Amino acid sequence: MRKLMFTSMLLCMYCSSSAQATEEELFNVLRAKDSLLFNIGFNTCDISQFEKLVSDNFEFYHDRGGITPDKQKFIESIRNGLCKDPANFQSRRELVPGSLKVFPLTDNGKLYGAIQTGEHRFFENIKGQPERPASTAKFTHVWLLENGEWKLARGLSYDHQAPR
Repeated sequence: MRKLMFTSMLLCMYCSSSAQATEEELFNVLRAKDSLLFNIGFNTCDISQFEKLVSDNFEFYHDRGGITPDKQKFIESIRNGLCKDPANFQSRRELVPGSLKVFPLTDNGKLYGAIQTGEHRFFENIKGQPERPASTAKFTHVWLLENGEWKLARGLSYDHQAPR
């Protein structure tokens, strides 16, 4: 866990200081951000990850849950929804291997953001029961460099299906 966070910090510093970061470096940085957001934030209900990684101008679009128009409402929906009682109910997200893709966004050759897409599976852990598959879905994230730091500005979660 510490190794992942350290690697993420180093890569973030490099990419935020270099407008010419390679696509592989950008992919690695945003894969690490995805891991912080989901493996630590979502899967363990560590709300601080959302507070650190999500832009103040964040918008979230969910094909079943509607629009969440800002960062605070998004964080509150997690705090009072999926993470309200983690001792009795916990959702877990798993990235589908090989599905993650990253596309740089530039303005006159200067990197300002990236689009990240992929597929993920969700599982439910209910106290006293074995974990069970809940759904699969696709996601698209727009990451922006804000004051030299990568921030999640837009999140789209769509094509939710029964588990496969």
